[in-house]
Amino acid sequence: MRNVYVAALALAVVSPELSAQIAKPDARGNVAGEWRVWGADAWSSRYSPLDQINASNFNSLQVAWQWKADGVDEYYRTTPLYANGKVFTVGTTRRNAYAIDPATGAQLWKWGMDEGIRWQKAPRQFAGRGLTYWTDGTIERVVVVTPGYHMVSLDAKTGKPDPRFGKNGIVDLMEGLGIPLVPLAVDDSGSLEFSDGFPYRQAKPGEKWDPVKKVGADGTLGILGQIANSSPAIMVGDMIVHGNSHIHGYYPIRLANNHSWIRGFDIRTGRQVWKFNLIPQAGEFGADTWERGTKPGTPGVGKVNAWATYSADPELGLVYIPVGMPIMDEYGGHRPGANLYGNSLVALDAKTGTRKWHYQMVHHDIWDYDTPMSPNLLDINVGGRVRKAVAQTTKQGWVYTFDRVSGEPIWPIVETPVQQSNVPGEKTWPTQPIPTKPAPYSQQGLLETDVIDYTPAIRDSALKIAKRCLMGPYYIPPVHAKATTGYTCAWYTPGASGGVNIDGGGAVDLETGMLYVGSQTGLSTIAVQKDPCSEFDFSSPHDACNQGGALPKPPGYVEPAARQADGFTGRAGFSAINGVSILKIKEFGGVTAYDMNSGDKKWWQANGGYLNPQRVDTGLFAGVTLPPRPSGGQAQIITTKTLVIYGTGRNGRVGANQPNTNLFAVDKATGMAVGSVKIPSVTTAVPMTFMHQGKQYIVFATGQGMNTSLVALKLP
Repeated sequence: MRNVYVAALALAVVSPELSAQIAKPDARGNVAGEWRVWGADAWSSRYSPLDQINASNFNSLQVAWQWKADGVDEYYRTTPLYANGKVFTVGTTRRNAYAIDPATGAQLWKWGMDEGIRWQKAPRQFAGRGLTYWTDGTIERVVVVTPGYHMVSLDAKTGKPDPRFGKNGIVDLMEGLGIPLVPLAVDDSGSLEFSDGFPYRQAKPGEKWDPVKKVGADGTLGILGQIANSSPAIMVGDMIVHGNSHIHGYYPIRLANNHSWIRGFDIRTGRQVWKFNLIPQAGEFGADTWERGTKPGTPGVGKVNAWATYSADPELGLVYIPVGMPIMDEYGGHRPGANLYGNSLVALDAKTGTRKWHYQMVHHDIWDYDTPMSPNLLDINVGGRVRKAVAQTTKQGWVYTFDRVSGEPIWPIVETPVQQSNVPGEKTWPTQPIPTKPAPYSQQGLLETDVIDYTPAIRDSALKIAKRCLMGPYYIPPVHAKATTGYTCAWYTPGASGGVNIDGGGAVDLETGMLYVGSQTGLSTIAVQKDPCSEFDFSSPHDACNQGGALPKPPGYVEPAARQADGFTGRAGFSAINGVSILKIKEFGGVTAYDMNSGDKKWWQANGGYLNPQRVDTGLFAGVTLPPRPSGGQAQIITTKTLVIYGTGRNGRVGANQPNTNLFAVDKATGMAVGSVKIPSVTTAVPMTFMHQGKQYIVFATGQGMNTSLVALKLP
């Protein structure tokens, strides 16, 4: 395996705090004033009891420092950690690890790894969402999972790999899966292309590396097929609990691909302790939900990856896994059945990997509604009974709430009949589970009552547009884009990005049982058709014929006129009249506050406020005064003792094309805006906060390409 390890030490003076006694974490795995886990603590509360920054002084925040990553990235989606006097983060497409001085932003150490072909063809070639911290009170470790699927344990003080962990500090995560590792080779110098175009392959006997063309075999070993990592592992005691991500499911070429797993590793040695199959094998619970079987290599079976962040209850010894969907986002004819554990929340015993309970929130997913966010744990009082709850926010616009010990729904979730697909070969599930509480936070489906009605003529025109595509309340199935009868499009809301997606999600108030959800809303369309060079019968519109690894072009193949129209482009293209959406403006998206003791919605706040009303002075809208519109995007939320603090995310706007470069604070009890402060550029990940040397800091990631950084704010 051709790997190069790098550790650069002590570029700044280490704080005197680092030699002090390491604070013992609370029951949630954090220390007051620190941020030791991606979601603040193992509960993914995103809550801090700090209140030095409050409503009276929020507007006085100023930039304390800005640390810049030393390489390129798609966009910076990382939430850093703060533990025992250091900030830890990852950066660049290599997913290097860094320690940073919290007071100055100076870099203390850096670690990186050359993974050869495995990095070049990694399905998730970006910095990732963060890393993992662990201490036993004496030694400290930072755990990083790389794009090429290695797990590294670093000394938190020095950045050097722990020689007692795995092999010289490294565990090859492609081992331990029961799949042989083979020499790998490439035929091009580029990255993997959505979804599995231009993959690596098994090397030929005696094949060598061409350093000029950058093709051939470089000595790297790995498993065939695609497997990856997006998010940090979670610690439960001394157990590292980790899963995998996969290829994007937009337009896969190959019907069969790797399965997915959750595994437990010993933090001190790197030894794999247990493995849980997210696609159940013969004889395991759930295997019968795949009508054609689940043996590896079975056509249509693969993916079901838990790519998001996880949560845990250290006292119960349970870890909560939000699971993604099976392979192919918008068509499932190749995988009839409910497809467990796809789209489920799964509770595992962290010591053994034994399933304690699960709940499938989407049966036989054909909407790309994979579970995108770690669930929020909180204790609530429902009807006078204290409940240990877990609340899962989702792309489909609902919060699914369970007793986190038993998996019993806190409020009824009703299996409800839904529309069925008429796409050839598709076998949609007859019902879907619909929560009765809390109310949804995003638009779901499209009914006649949802269209704008500023005047009768506007309503008539909006309805004509609405009726061009298949309508319904929710779970509207995709239709055949080339159908000769019936509809050629279906309304798709929430779309593939939610609802909630990994950039947003929920934060809780541990003192009151409130849940605050940052989400988005909108209206688009969905349809499927045959990709002429894919093994799948249908996919989102796409042409893979010029991708490496694709099937040969079929007889009579005609090059498409506009490849740029693939996939998501133009999905909402005709959902407006003169630039005005046909969808009524409602209190969806933005920030929604729920009292989880009752399941009731308490308040709503637009993400960064409202845009100025559109002015349309011609046609149907002449003389019509339009209301202001919520600014869109997906709020990225944390909570403190008194505030909900959020950035507006990559798509937050103050005008049609002007990013919303502000950080906002609202009173968490009332939703009243209490402050905003200018920041250098938009937030691109969930912020975090900590106390260092008597000063409270708020830190967030921002940027894309060659310009990614962490920005720290503090009071003067």
